[in-house]
Amino acid sequence: MIRGAEAEIEIKEDSVIKTRPEKKYRHKELDSRIRKQRTQTELSSLKKARRNGVNVPKVEKTSNYILKLEKIQGKTLEEDFRPEKMSDVGENVQKLHESGLVHGDLTTKNIIADRETFLIDFGLSEDSPSTEDRAIDLHLLKQILESSHPEHFEQAWENFLNSYRPEFRESVLERLEEVEGRGRYK
Repeated sequence: MIRGAEAEIEIKEDSVIKTRPEKKYRHKELDSRIRKQRTQTELSSLKKARRNGVNVPKVEKTSNYILKLEKIQGKTLEEDFRPEKMSDVGENVQKLHESGLVHGDLTTKNIIADRETFLIDFGLSEDSPSTEDRAIDLHLLKQILESSHPEHFEQAWENFLNSYRPEFRESVLERLEEVEGRGRYK
């Protein structure tokens, strides 16, 4: 069992079960509403991403506070970093952003890159047409690449940018420069 701030993850042989447990410090009704809303948002994001060609885990079952997801086989990009896989990442992020979604936690820990490349953990994802939010997605990924894989950063980032080619790419990259100048948040 992996315990995060908002969810517990149980990894089984062929599935991943993500549960949002009750938070005793929150008012019971508010807690229930927050947990349901976050589960529903993640479910909606996964379905929308999948419909738009993004490689994400299939949702096998859901309830108020639980998502049962297909287990994607392979290592995360954090565990087995290969700069050439960043081309696949760029294609998936392009499709994600073009669908009107942002990931919210776009790190090499949330990318499985084996034969195919999958984006996982949509717990912080949201519908957003915002150039700012897309730039923040890229900013986080770029920071992770620079800090965790500095010896491969230039090639990895170039591979990513060569395949991240949405119609709004230039506006996102311009905003990325602004974000980098002030930090991650507005």
